[in-house]
Amino acid sequence: MNASSQQIHQVASREIRSDGLITRKLLLQCAGEIFAECGYSDTTSKEICERANATVGSVNYYFGSKAGLYREILTEVTQRILRLEMLEAIAASPRPAKEKLEEILDTVLAAQASQDWQIRLFFRELTSPSVEFVDYLNQDASPKVTIIKQILSEIVGSPADSVIVDQCLLSMFSLCSFPYMADAKALANCVAPASCEAATLHRHIKCFILAGLEAHTVAR
Repeated sequence: MNASSQQIHQVASREIRSDGLITRKLLLQCAGEIFAECGYSDTTSKEICERANATVGSVNYYFGSKAGLYREILTEVTQRILRLEMLEAIAASPRPAKEKLEEILDTVLAAQASQDWQIRLFFRELTSPSVEFVDYLNQDASPKVTIIKQILSEIVGSPADSVIVDQCLLSMFSLCSFPYMADAKALANCVAPASCEAATLHRHIKCFILAGLEAHTVAR
């Protein structure tokens, strides 16, 4: 192969790789949106390919199967909400536990308020979990929960494996998620829309959680 032919081959290879990456990314985007709308079981690979304007069989080509694609989707979902690397860095910092928790809450609340497809899919799975989601959480959630429990433990002064810390984690999770999971029309029957404005609600939820943790500390 002469120099000119080699250059043409290299350019063509780059274009193929670039097109492949674009198609792969588009499949992930379109699949995530459909999964968020319809759920895992009611979504077909054919639908995903059609929305992505990709050839039939692209899901299997790039991800091995619909299940393989969904696993990558779930990785993107959990990374969008809270990355393990970020949690580990927060936990390792010399700051007080309360400040560490505030940073975690800021990250989670900002992500959930976005209502991106990753967040909508996460909420869908929480209320109607697929087997794939439960299996994924068994691996992904454990190290994150361990770190958060340790931080809560430092705040309330109870062991990380205690009932108190478990209940604090559950309360915190509920307060962070429910306002963004609930349908706005349903909430409008209870509270004024202005009360659900993201920035205001963000501050209130943080204040409420920290006050609740402080109350547990005082009560001991």
